[in-house]
Formats: sequence, C-alpha cells, structure tokens
Amino acid sequence: MELIINESFENETITFDGFNFVGCTFKNCIVIITSMDFDFERCTFTGTTFHVNPHIPIFQISHRISQSSCDDIACFWDGVYKAPGTDLHVVK
Repeated sequence: MELIINESFENETITFDGFNFVGCTFKNCIVIITSMDFDFERCTFTGTTFHVNPHIPIFQISHRISQSSCDDIACFWDGVYKAPGTDLHVVK
C-alpha cells in the first residue's frame, strides 16, 4: 500500500483502495471504497461522503471508519453509519 502522511484534502474525490492514510484531513470530500485494501490512522473527516461497494459488509466499513474523527464529535451507528455532515452511501 502507498503511504500518504499528513495531507489535507478539500473538495476532492479520493479512492481509498491501495492507500494507507496517516494523519490526513478530508473536508467536503467524496471517498470511494471498493475493497478493504486500504487503511488510515488519526484521520479527520468533515462534511465527507463515503461511497462503498455493496459487497463489503457494512460492519467492516463502519468499524474501520469509526476509528477516526468525524466532524469533531464521536461517530455513531444509527442503522447506517453516519455522523453529522458525513454520509455513507452504498455504490450500486
């Protein structure tokens, strides 16, 4: 996996597959996840939308995403993973 450290992304579309993000910030981005071949640590997401392959179990994605900060509040599970200003969509 390619390592990306301390980068800031704003108003961008980013594919997570094949990357390991460390200490990155995502503001008003679209994140595309088509496999579990990605990782991130200490990242922050604000106003970001996640588009996820429907073949990936929602538990795997929500668990991995919940390990980060979303809009400066605790992330939570409410039927579908969602934090204020952050949406999770299933790509069909």
